[in-house]
Amino acid sequence: MRRLAFSIYLPTFFSAIARGGALVLLPLYALESANGAFVAAAIVGLRAAGTMIADVPAGSLTAKIGDKAVMLIGLAIVASMSMLAAFFSSSLVLSLVAVGFGLGGGAWILGRLSHITESVHFEKRGRVISVLAGLERAGAMVGPIAAGFAAEAFGYSIVFAVLSVFSLGSLILVAILTRKTEVRRVTHVAFNTFHIVARNARTFLNSGGVMICLSFLRHSRQLVIPVWGTAIGLGPAEIGMVFSLSSTIDLLMFYPTGLILDHVGRKAALIPAMTLMSIAIILLPWSDTFTTFLAVSLLAGLGNGFGTGIFMTLGSDFAPRIGRSQFLGVWRLVGDAGGVAGPFAIGALAQAFSMVLACGLAGVIGIVGVLAAIKFIPEPNPRNK
Repeated sequence: MRRLAFSIYLPTFFSAIARGGALVLLPLYALESANGAFVAAAIVGLRAAGTMIADVPAGSLTAKIGDKAVMLIGLAIVASMSMLAAFFSSSLVLSLVAVGFGLGGGAWILGRLSHITESVHFEKRGRVISVLAGLERAGAMVGPIAAGFAAEAFGYSIVFAVLSVFSLGSLILVAILTRKTEVRRVTHVAFNTFHIVARNARTFLNSGGVMICLSFLRHSRQLVIPVWGTAIGLGPAEIGMVFSLSSTIDLLMFYPTGLILDHVGRKAALIPAMTLMSIAIILLPWSDTFTTFLAVSLLAGLGNGFGTGIFMTLGSDFAPRIGRSQFLGVWRLVGDAGGVAGPFAIGALAQAFSMVLACGLAGVIGIVGVLAAIKFIPEPNPRNK
């Protein structure tokens, strides 16, 4: 962990501030411009779609040019998109920015995950990744509240420019301090990506299906909190504060969750995470005051805290020794499918019917994921890791 402090952990924190701030500002910016829940949902969904598009190419690119280069490319894209949002605010540009955030974030996360998987032993992986995810939560705590207050005081354009500076800071740290690891290579990358999918089809179908439900929950949560906050009359500063307090719960859970992952088991963290988030999303439309809105958001944050690092940890656990980066790219693609479906489905239902129905659907999908996790996900073991 000490070796990773400045080369991975600090860039992660800076990048998380930038992406966390954009996470809450992009749908609010879209709501302000177009005044519709579906438009805000589309922005969130396009961001997830960008991540999904990046997953497999980033995995293959990591196998060719290494994890450090892919991390730098991802951070450069995120910084560029933040600066683009600072100067242009049309719906078309915001859609492009959302996709770009997803593409850059996906490349950055995939390269970083490959780096950790190659550098860290199985027995310590849960704690190392949970600290990494905890720093993501810390950035998600600082980013939204700072961005929310700053947007009210100075406007969206200035805030997006500042977020770009944070991404550039991460890029500089990685460029100077991160050591490139030698990824185990395979020839004929396209064929071998297909071959790796075929050999691990059961893992992608069973465990990957649960990750789709988890991602659906997480991205739905990211949408419904700001949209519902707006519906009950809260402003960007109040919504940013609630988002940040919810993220504080995430942050407080990172090390306990790491201990659970390494000493109790992966499912002991995954099942409470999905259960609590499902309950919180179902309850959200019934919160019509700031206090109840905050309480439900904190419950969702607690659930997400139990899931700190679980997606990355399971991906690292299941990845084969040969072709790891390609496996991780497909693994992220499978999980991110839920991130694309969630916002579009929730936004469309909320626009056409009601938030009660939309949030109820998300909660049911989460409960289905819990049952599938109990039945289908095996506890990984350290063989060949």
